[in-house]
Amino acid sequence: MYIKDDAFASYKLLRSEFEKMGYSVSEVVINDRRVVLFTSPTGREWKTFASHLSYPINSLEVMQISANKEVAYEFVQKAGISTPYTYYVSESNEIKNDEIEGFLERYDKLIVKPANASLSKGLTLNIQSADVLRDAIVRARAVAPTVLVQEQVEGEEVRFVVLDGKVVAALLRRTPRVTGDGIATVAQLIERENTKRQDLRFAYITYPQLTDSIISDSLITSSAVLAEGEILELNRATMIKNGCSVYDVLESVDSTYVATVEALVAKLEAKFVVTDVFLKDFTQPQKDNNYWFIEFNTSPVLKLFYGCRDGNMFDIVPRLAASIDTWLHAE
Repeated sequence: MYIKDDAFASYKLLRSEFEKMGYSVSEVVINDRRVVLFTSPTGREWKTFASHLSYPINSLEVMQISANKEVAYEFVQKAGISTPYTYYVSESNEIKNDEIEGFLERYDKLIVKPANASLSKGLTLNIQSADVLRDAIVRARAVAPTVLVQEQVEGEEVRFVVLDGKVVAALLRRTPRVTGDGIATVAQLIERENTKRQDLRFAYITYPQLTDSIISDSLITSSAVLAEGEILELNRATMIKNGCSVYDVLESVDSTYVATVEALVAKLEAKFVVTDVFLKDFTQPQKDNNYWFIEFNTSPVLKLFYGCRDGNMFDIVPRLAASIDTWLHAE
């Protein structure tokens, strides 16, 4: 199995780095879960699950806030950060029919997601009808008892990576799209994009072909011609497996967002966390109505850093390992 297809990829990447630093690494299976123990040459230890790394540089409180979207939203709102309108559905707060109709009248589109899940589990986008909204809530509740019904904001998702108080990378997770030239059909543009994807070679990431399992078949066969420079978004996915593309845009993202994220994470007192934010235009300065906090994540998938389409990778693993090593040996 290649590491790019491996649920334990983050662990294996870090294990390799720690072994270079002289650490020994042992594993044991407890209740069908792999538990790993990192031991430094001086005897300092770090124990965690292999499938979901809990970094010792973050406190339990930081991880709890990050894991629960409802708690995280309360935290960032108190810090004055913009968030999408959110309604919490739970056993003690069921959503009523008139509330559903009101949401659909007020917002063009809604999304539904579990309060404490990652990797888009239980997520439904582009909700515009009451029946779809109810079905989405049922699906999300199969993942977690509390569900978020949110305004679907428009923009691009940027993952700000904060390590030791500084934003060290800003990963743009761009939805799959094609750009017109005034000549080629949409079908031809998608075919060109798939050809480019075949040429992408990364050790840990595979960019999938844009087939009818990812985008609408009507797009794949479309004879429509886009004007030169016209952009057609093929779906709203922000995960590579569903078609998105990743780029590190730290050099071009406006500094106001970097400052806001660093200040927010300082309040959180997290040593390593990613902060996902939707931005209308990441090159323009921050305003009250052009950015929205989406979520924290204290255990991001590390292989994502090594799949930037333009080759502009941020080598996170050595930096993260060094930070953990420093923390383990601090007095």
